[in-house]
Amino acid sequence: MDASTRPILVALGSEARALRLIQAACRLARERNAPWIAAHVETTAGAATEDEEQVQVWMQEAQRLGAETRRVRAPTLAQGLADLTRGTRAQVLLLGRSRGRWPWARLGHATADELLRRGLDASLVVLDDPPEAAWAGAPASPFGATAGAFLVLGACTGLAWLLPREGNLSLVLPIYLLGVALIAHRWGQGLGVLASALGTLLYNFLLETPRFSQGGHWPNLLFFLAMLLAAQLVMGLLRRLRLQAREVQRREFHTASLYLLGRALARSQSPEEIALSAAEHIGRTFKAGAWVLFPEGETWRSLPGSLADHDLPPPSELGPSLDLAARQGDPLEPLPLGGAFYLSLTGTDRCEGVLRILPAEAGGLPPRTWELLMAFAAQIALALERLRWLEEARQAQLERETERLRNTLLGAIGHDLRTPLAAIHGAAGTLLLTDGLDEPARRDLLAMIQDESERLAHLLGNLLDLTRLESGVLQAQKEWQPLEEVVGSALGRLERREGPVPIHVDLPPDLPLVPLDAALMEQVLVNLLANARRHAPGRDVALRAWSEPGRLCLEVADRGPGIPEALRERVFEKFFRLPGSGEGGVGLGLAICRAIVQAHGGGIQAVERPGGGTAIRIDLPLPGDPPALPEGTP
Repeated sequence: MDASTRPILVALGSEARALRLIQAACRLARERNAPWIAAHVETTAGAATEDEEQVQVWMQEAQRLGAETRRVRAPTLAQGLADLTRGTRAQVLLLGRSRGRWPWARLGHATADELLRRGLDASLVVLDDPPEAAWAGAPASPFGATAGAFLVLGACTGLAWLLPREGNLSLVLPIYLLGVALIAHRWGQGLGVLASALGTLLYNFLLETPRFSQGGHWPNLLFFLAMLLAAQLVMGLLRRLRLQAREVQRREFHTASLYLLGRALARSQSPEEIALSAAEHIGRTFKAGAWVLFPEGETWRSLPGSLADHDLPPPSELGPSLDLAARQGDPLEPLPLGGAFYLSLTGTDRCEGVLRILPAEAGGLPPRTWELLMAFAAQIALALERLRWLEEARQAQLERETERLRNTLLGAIGHDLRTPLAAIHGAAGTLLLTDGLDEPARRDLLAMIQDESERLAHLLGNLLDLTRLESGVLQAQKEWQPLEEVVGSALGRLERREGPVPIHVDLPPDLPLVPLDAALMEQVLVNLLANARRHAPGRDVALRAWSEPGRLCLEVADRGPGIPEALRERVFEKFFRLPGSGEGGVGLGLAICRAIVQAHGGGIQAVERPGGGTAIRIDLPLPGDPPALPEGTP
């Protein structure tokens, strides 16, 4: 097998450091242009359910980054990794080892030594976790810690020297217990063990009776040593519990921070709002300034606000530097550059931008914050990606709607415009080419031309009115006036156009004044009544109105075939016609009605009429009381 095709093998467990191992293996595989395998070895001891679930999370993440995943069972971890390495002919085996653990718990170190003794034909790489900062108060110098431990032991010995000599074990032991506990708590377990041994020797040679003896009191000495070691062990356990409690508190804070950021990003409707939310939460969590950078040619557009920094590298340089394969050091560490840190905001299909972090303190970002910062960056990238997808979806929906309206309009024009044009063309040609037409025939042809011209003008007027209403050019000029006048005007207009109109009108005499545009509302009534007569010719058509608190209701009802419930909302769309409706308009009448009613701040809906048929109901708001009429007005 060629060396370039031999895979990279990475061993994953359930610990959090597995994420660093995955990133490091992915980077190494890209550098060497080789495949890589993420493996988990199950020992015979088994694992807890929570650990199995976490392993599954890491395996899925590795698979997402292009790894082949394998799970094997073996008596020991070293045996399973050795068999995998030989079976896959891996060129590199990547392991993890944590710091700050108990000496016997350094599994990565022990496993690495065992694998080295097996003589595997693969390079062994052990990745350490980043060192955490020492707990508060610990001195940086080993000499200072040792000197402090000796001073505490000396103080304990001096205090014990002053106690009575006979039966002093019960008095001396608490003093040394406090001293060893202080040393273990203050300077660590190693000096605690040393202090226990030295304390036992000091008690034996200086404080036991007779003094400076070489032994002879072994039960007391063993008890003394055991108690000191027990105190040191208890303090070590307490210290670990304290550190674990701090870790739990830190993770709870991280979870809360992620929740708050995710909630803020979910409400963001623009890149500016996303960048502002990111800057606020990063500033509060990491005590650092944050900007989202969007590439624009060879420059950056920064949000929120303009970033007055001429040291920013151009996108052509910063982009390749952020690539995982080109990075050095810890794979989770943000890219440090010029005192700032940079993270790529990479979504599911492309990079949405770059996150720039400028720490307020000179120390930069500690390693314990890197994982949370990467999670913040992932949240911001997904929010930006969501906005981009929504915009693309809106654009696609607009294009589909435009195409649908175009096709519908072309179909309507092809039929409803061509038919009257053909009639006009035929009638005009007959008048021009035929001589000796009698007066009745000539008048019939001229009437046909007039009727078809009015039909064309009505269609084009509807198109123009709907366009002006939707664009906001045509707005309702509302004035307080009685509804009876608008209804009478609409009935008169319809009668002049279509002849006598057998419509039952029910208008209570106590109807209040209504703020409306009389011309537009008359158009609504004409359209509704014409539709009712067309779909229910010769049947009961009713127009009625009534008032309710805060609104006035108007209804036009017929006894036609009705509208299916699934289509009662669609009938108000442009160019929509009910299936099987036969000859008629192009589907603009109800669309115009809805646009006019909405311009008045009201609502319109189609409901089933009791006893059969359809009722179109309009609700118009009544804002406050109408103005008082002048005195003497009837």
